[in-house]
Amino acid sequence: MKKLIAVLIVNLLTSIRIIGVVCLVPIYLNEGGLAAAAWSVFCYLTDWIDGILARKWHVATFFGSMFDGAADKLFSLANLFILFAISKFAIFPIICEVIIVIIQTIKYNNNINVKSSMVGKAKTWVVSLTVISLYLISDIESITILNPTFIDQVKSLNQINLYAMIFAPLYLFEILTIISYLAIKKEDIPTTFKLIPEEINIRFKPKTCLKNELYNFYTFWLNNEFYEKYKDSAGLKDIRKYLKGNR
Repeated sequence: MKKLIAVLIVNLLTSIRIIGVVCLVPIYLNEGGLAAAAWSVFCYLTDWIDGILARKWHVATFFGSMFDGAADKLFSLANLFILFAISKFAIFPIICEVIIVIIQTIKYNNNINVKSSMVGKAKTWVVSLTVISLYLISDIESITILNPTFIDQVKSLNQINLYAMIFAPLYLFEILTIISYLAIKKEDIPTTFKLIPEEINIRFKPKTCLKNELYNFYTFWLNNEFYEKYKDSAGLKDIRKYLKGNR
């Protein structure tokens, strides 16, 4: 029961970013950049917290990993689309994010490991810093704690140059992330022996009732031990196919 509660808490935190996508546009349009920045900080923090809790409570799963990745991508893209209204420099990161999704989908369909790279994880934080910075600059007059002179100085800057400088690190990390996902390592490619390891000691139950289906879903998607054992493996798609064929 405790583990189930832990799983629910971790995935609830991830769900906040999905909810965040829905709320983001109304918050920005009605409350401005400062409110959007505050909401983004809160949502991005849930990404950091749910990862820590999943590892600490040993509830990291394939479902959580995929759900977390989808939530990150949706929330970041939603922010970038809003920023496109502020600066056209946002179009390049949007295109790169779509390319990354395509690459990862192709890799999964070909049984190649789709685990996030360290560069990709760093890129997520660069996206968050870029988003928050641009929201704050676009609504700098609302930040009342700032000195009026400083606000005037920022507003007097060439906005195109300022936005280009802020977007520059993100451009770099987007390119590096695409390169890292295209650079397929030998161990990421499944082989006949690695594809169906002999040590797979779980079995799906026959598809005869809802209880069995729920068991099978839990076994593959919500089993922490299974996740820890195969999270770095290639051929995950065929491992699932193998389990389905041996129930």
